[in-house]
Amino acid sequence: MERTVYSIKMNRLKQSYGEGIMMDEDAVIYLDKNEPEHRLYLKSIDAAEEDAEWGRVSFSMQLSEEQVIYIYAFASNDKSLVLDGEDVLIDRLLTSSNISDDTKKIYMKQPGALRFVGKNDILLYGLKGRYLYLCIEVMGEGDGYIAGLKVERGSDEFMDAFPEIYKEDNEFFRRYMTVFNSIYNDFYDNTDKLPKLLDLDKCPDMLLPVYAGWLGIDVQGDLLTPDTLRTLVREAYSLNRMKGTKACLKRILEIVVKEQFLILESNQMKEYGDAKAENDGVFDVTVLIKKQLKEAERYQLTYLLEQFIPVRCRLKLENFKDSGIMDSRIYLDMNAQVAGTENASLDDMMGLDNYIVLEE
Repeated sequence: MERTVYSIKMNRLKQSYGEGIMMDEDAVIYLDKNEPEHRLYLKSIDAAEEDAEWGRVSFSMQLSEEQVIYIYAFASNDKSLVLDGEDVLIDRLLTSSNISDDTKKIYMKQPGALRFVGKNDILLYGLKGRYLYLCIEVMGEGDGYIAGLKVERGSDEFMDAFPEIYKEDNEFFRRYMTVFNSIYNDFYDNTDKLPKLLDLDKCPDMLLPVYAGWLGIDVQGDLLTPDTLRTLVREAYSLNRMKGTKACLKRILEIVVKEQFLILESNQMKEYGDAKAENDGVFDVTVLIKKQLKEAERYQLTYLLEQFIPVRCRLKLENFKDSGIMDSRIYLDMNAQVAGTENASLDDMMGLDNYIVLEE
């Protein structure tokens, strides 16, 4: 029989019953730190065949020192049981908020059920039945989470290589060899995930700074959101090819700032009559942005842009000055005027690109 892996995603978690827990769209189960007891009764997993043999339950977890985790597991070919003289669906019993935990535990502790303490990688050998029922219980207050919950059944590649005499359930040799089989299966699963990890549209956010570093871009700090960082890494190759050009700075600012900005070279600043520009070198660049940045954000943006400018170029980051506004208590006398803007027109043969500034 081929190995089958059931990954417990958000759809199944929504159909399950939980106490003292919260869940997100990535099927991560967070423990409410204000609650002393946390429980999750999963909706049954259907193997689609009678007397199915179950193999392994595994997940990652982080608990506080005061918390203890318990796992209850039971398998059956039946979907219902008799309770108070009536047939009741086991799923309905376990996922109902109107039935006490003590009543549910009576079923989860019946003969043939398994109970594990303090483990997040357990073997279910000996459990046979079409439907598998699981309960995860964490006792104690504190922060914690459970993620990557999955159930396996099917072939044991390592044990299949040995004669039948070695394949007795719960024997020491089988339990010993299963450790290596589990390591092998995890390694195999991680290998299958490599294409997804290298896909910029699907990889976890925490890998994006690593990929940026591979392409020679340091993105330290919290200036870039995951979506912005994903776009920057996706275009990193073309940005590196344009490194040292005005077009490169322009594209980075479009990705990161997403608001009005202006890139001015030193000679343009002097033409505007900026006294401070007299000491600027011919290669110096000033970037004017409309977005108001905190000091840490300003440093991070400057650090990012400086990775794409020529070696002898100095970069200054400035904010657009706010325009003056007169309220209802201010007026202009007869000798004052508001300077208006002058419009320029171009004939059909002319056009302005992003690098031309019209002077007065």
